[in-house]
Order: sequence, then structure tokens, then C-alpha cells
Amino acid sequence: MSAVQAFLGRILEYAGLFPPAELEMESTLRNYQSYAQTDEFWLLGGFVLPANRLKEFASAFEKVWGTEQERPWTLKVVCAGETAEDVRAIEEFQQGAVFIGSLETKAADARAAQEALERLPAARSRYVEFPPERASEVLPVLAEYGARAKIRMGGLTAESVPPVEKVAQFLLACARERVAWKATAGLHHAVRGVHELEPAGSRVAMHGFVNLFLAGALAFFGADEKALVKTLSEEDAAAFKVDDGVIRWHDNTMIADQLEKARSEFAIGFGSCSFEEPVQDLKQMQWI
Repeated sequence: MSAVQAFLGRILEYAGLFPPAELEMESTLRNYQSYAQTDEFWLLGGFVLPANRLKEFASAFEKVWGTEQERPWTLKVVCAGETAEDVRAIEEFQQGAVFIGSLETKAADARAAQEALERLPAARSRYVEFPPERASEVLPVLAEYGARAKIRMGGLTAESVPPVEKVAQFLLACARERVAWKATAGLHHAVRGVHELEPAGSRVAMHGFVNLFLAGALAFFGADEKALVKTLSEEDAAAFKVDDGVIRWHDNTMIADQLEKARSEFAIGFGSCSFEEPVQDLKQMQWI
């Protein structure tokens, strides 16, 4: 396995139902299926949808493919509404070769995280999104319940993009507690840079998923905050160099085995409403 495949395999969870894309269900399903048939299919992780749209998904899935689905789908279910109703929808969901792989929820603090985890089924991976500045109090709860963390990397406003220092501190806190994490929003681009914010049209510095997950790998293997901030802040794609079995940047080197371990045990993946933009960036970098 090459270093790029170890680093990026199944990293992108398709979230076309969510802003800013907000596509309708049938179009999103067809998009996911078409991406799964491209040469870049190995980048594609699960399909993200809200728990309160599971019935709509099942209906659209049957309409589009019936019983002819060739490969299983894994769903990443966001419990954005009333938890009891979400749990009921999850428990009642049945759709052939479609499986619920993980559950995601939000919590304002440690107590809310504990209450949510008490209700959500423990048989699946559970992610809790919380304010990064609450990491020191929330992460021990997640560790106790065998749950994972989730960080929001952007949104529809400039204020929704967290500063690199806050992201670095979140990654280090997760590494200390050995709590795996995923990211969501604001990661359409491989490398950090100034881009147009949809739908507002203003320009803002956005995080890159290459920066983020290499910083995550550094945190996993014991690097300090300075190294993480430098990695997260890098805006020159040429600073990240890849050979067959190695990725190099700044004074850092990661081999394929290290990257695969960091991804499987710690830096899990990210949700994005776009598959095409990340792929385009990676092609421009000549990584794929």
C-alpha cells in the first residue's frame, strides 16, 4: 500500500444532503453511487444523513436500485433531533445491504455528552461533537463510554472556522485521552488556503484536510503543539511531498504503516458535501 492510500483510504464521508450543497435525497444517492464507480472510489467512506431522514433514504434507495445493489453501503447517522426519536428510527431501520456504521450527536458539555451516550445504542461507533474548548472535561467522558470526538472545521460563516491553535489543542487533548475523532464541514480543499465561503461569497482562510490529518498523525505519535500549528498553518501544497511509501513535510516524515495506524485508530475521517472538489485538489497535487 502506498503512503497516499494509507493516509487517505476511505477518508471522505459523503454528506451531500447537508449545507452548502443541500441536495435532495435521490440526487445524493445517485452521486454517491457514481463516486463509488470512479478510479478514486478508495477515498470514499460512508454516506452521511440525519436520523430523521432514514425512512426517506430507505424509500429513495428502493426506488433507485430496488434489490440490484451490488455493494453494501455504510451509513453515518447524525442524531440532530430529539434523541429518543432518533434512536427509534435507528432501531427500526432495515434496508437490505445498507448498514448503520456510526452515530453522531452534539453536546454542550460533559453532562450532556454523558446523557446522550446513555441513550444512544452502544453497539455502534458513537461520535460526540462539542465545543473544542470543553475538551478537557468532555473527552474523559467519551473515553469512559468508548465513544469518539467530532470537531467542526467550518460552516457558513467566517466565525465558524476555528483557529489553528484551537484545532491543535483539540488534537492534542484527544491524543492524551486516546479518543479517536472525526471532522466535519469546511474541508473541501486538500491544503489550507483562502477560498470563497458559500453561499455568502466572502473569502476566508479555510483548513485543508491534508493539513488536519497529518497534524492528527503527529499528535497520535507524540508531537508538540508547535509542530501541529505549523502543519495546520501550511498553505503551500508543495511543502507536502510524497514518495511511494512516505509523506514528508517540514521536518516530519511518516511512512505508510504509521499513517495507516493513525487513521485506523485515531484520525478517522471527515464529512464533506463535496467529493469532486477534494479529488480535484489531490489531482492538482499529483497525489492521485
